[in-house]
Amino acid sequence: MELYQLKTFVKVADEGNLTRAAELLFTSQPAISAQIKALEEELGVALFQRSSRGMELTAKGRLLYEQAAETLDAAARLKQEAQLLQQELVGDLHIGVHTDFRFMRIGGLHRALQGRHPRISPHFTASMSAQILPDIHRGVLDAGFFYGRCNIANLAVTTLLDVPMRVVGPIDWEDRVRTASIDELADMPWVYTSDTCPFFSVSQQLFAPHGITVPKRVAYTDSEDAVRELVRAGAGLSLLRADDAESLVADRTGCCWPGESPSVQAGFAVRRQRAGEPLIRALTEVVDELWFDSQDSADRAEA
Repeated sequence: MELYQLKTFVKVADEGNLTRAAELLFTSQPAISAQIKALEEELGVALFQRSSRGMELTAKGRLLYEQAAETLDAAARLKQEAQLLQQELVGDLHIGVHTDFRFMRIGGLHRALQGRHPRISPHFTASMSAQILPDIHRGVLDAGFFYGRCNIANLAVTTLLDVPMRVVGPIDWEDRVRTASIDELADMPWVYTSDTCPFFSVSQQLFAPHGITVPKRVAYTDSEDAVRELVRAGAGLSLLRADDAESLVADRTGCCWPGESPSVQAGFAVRRQRAGEPLIRALTEVVDELWFDSQDSADRAEA
């Protein structure tokens, strides 16, 4: 059974006349008769009976007419949907996020994607920079945000900003921390990270110029949430984003060392070979618009 046979069936039933139906379908009356005969043979049901008024549906034909009309309507909707999809992006995007969703503007990213491409479904995965980049390389993630530098050659990286960092300590240490030298800071207990965490390289940049290789370490964590809680609990000093450190100072659960600390880069990465894919390109465009003004975006596109 073909859709054109159902269309002929419905048209003949609507018109009650083979000649008019043939004219409306831009075909011949013999072709119309052949299609009706073939459909009746396939269904094993007589659909029409001839009368003085023309072609009239049989009782069984009337029952099948409604289903045929519904089938044609469904086919038309399917075709319309397919035509819309030709101009609309559809699919899932798996995006790694290495730090606070608010800090990385994930809410704005989601709103922009949904407003522009409502059939794209973003899946945001909280992870760590050291895991996000390999996961993009392996295809586990489609894209991701991360701290530090990327050493994987096949990833296309956009540097979003330099994130200022601060040395932060428990509020009870405020007097000592405010006046401490680098050497004195190194002698205090530290909440440290693993050497795969980008914050590790920031701490190395802080101490290495002064000949200090290893400060006194009392705990290890790569989680910024854990660092904040350990500092609040009085475990030791650590490095935090400046905005995080200022929040601890504001609620009187932490204090900041007044000296300067190195910054860390925050970036966005996709696999280079996939950068031109429509879904990836749509995501990258939204990220650029969220993080750069229109002139920056134009300059970047031209570059």
